[in-house]
Amino acid sequence: MSILEVKNLKKYFPIREGVFNRVSSHVHAVENVNLSLDEMQTFSLVGESGCGKSTTGRAILRLHEPTEGEILFNNKNIMDYNKEQMRKLRKDMQIIFQDPYSSLNPRMTVEQLLMEPLITHTGYSRSQINKEILKIMDQVGLAAKYVDRYPHQFSGGQRQRISIARALITKPAFVVADEPVSALDVSIQAQIINLLIELQKEMKLTYLFISHDLNVVKHISDKVAVMYLGNIVEKGYTDDLYSNPRHPYTKALLASVPNLDPEKKMEIKPLEGDVPSPVNPPNGCPFHTRCPNVMDICRSKKPISKVFEKGHEVACHLYEGD
Repeated sequence: MSILEVKNLKKYFPIREGVFNRVSSHVHAVENVNLSLDEMQTFSLVGESGCGKSTTGRAILRLHEPTEGEILFNNKNIMDYNKEQMRKLRKDMQIIFQDPYSSLNPRMTVEQLLMEPLITHTGYSRSQINKEILKIMDQVGLAAKYVDRYPHQFSGGQRQRISIARALITKPAFVVADEPVSALDVSIQAQIINLLIELQKEMKLTYLFISHDLNVVKHISDKVAVMYLGNIVEKGYTDDLYSNPRHPYTKALLASVPNLDPEKKMEIKPLEGDVPSPVNPPNGCPFHTRCPNVMDICRSKKPISKVFEKGHEVACHLYEGD
């Protein structure tokens, strides 16, 4: 059953210039994104830095107000919600931020950090709040004796466990995990990923997992969407997308993953050139300026997504005749 449907989501940021602070142009951060997440599923967004992954996640939660589109959460369009309705919904839709160093208030203890969302979103008594704090600390692997400590007294991995506890203490149904391990040491990343998987089963969570690490995504995801310049160019079930990538950009991303097998040669050349500016995106296919398979039609006409077997979707002119 679908818990979240995102339809034609757009997010443009205005660029203001001059003495009168007038809007001169826009950053096209997210362009016509369509996603569907089932309950207890992990749906990952991957792509290079700056492609619009984090903006998409925040726009879905309306932390960035979307420019256009529909966001259906449990079949209700939350784009119509006012501030009070969104405030009540926050307990069901949470986010785990990338950097545990900046996302936690350094002047608050663990107890205060975890108490705040419960006071805001529940009518719990003080004894119930204390019980929930100790319970979530145990679930994320933090000893109860740490409850009076401040964030600076913890390691990076422990701080991220606090961030996860803070996001999950209101028992949400849907969580945006925005690059939750990229700021951590490689030795700690696997522990946090495994913790997220365990908590998903235990608390019946649905994740939108945002990452540029294709190895991590392969390990945690049920479905994957590949983003380029604010557009989703390919999406499908993880096993199918990794074993049979169709879009040239997806192929290049997967080819760039380090391979420890010296016998295996890279068949696809690394991408050349820079990502175009989202202020002035290219006409036609957004990837055509770097695509090794570019055709004339790619420069003038934007490709429409085509659905193959197993729901594998690709937006590329190479497959329009298939």
